[in-house]
Amino acid sequence: MSKGRSYPLKPSELESAILESGLQLPVEFTRWDKFDPVLEANYYPDGSRSGRSGEFIWVYCKAVESASAKAVNARLLSEALPSFLKWAKHIEGLDARSPVRREKQSFSFPLETTDN
Repeated sequence: MSKGRSYPLKPSELESAILESGLQLPVEFTRWDKFDPVLEANYYPDGSRSGRSGEFIWVYCKAVESASAKAVNARLLSEALPSFLKWAKHIEGLDARSPVRREKQSFSFPLETTDN
């Protein structure tokens, strides 16, 4: 990661929010700086990822300028994570045979930051 940039979401913050929500779907978390939304997630149904069995959600968090990381973190915790968890819980609540649950789905929380 470039100097002067920070990740605004800690793995422990995401884990805590997931545990508190009761979400049972497996979640993987990757922090990198290669896309526009600050927080993005993809739901992968069983068999949709080569070399991976079972359904899961992959969450990505973008780095932001270090000076704005604290403010971005506050928005992620108060807005993005509740929205993400509502989205994920909706998928989880669908019948396993539902056509909607058998398709890849995406969640995105774009956030204006000084670097985009």
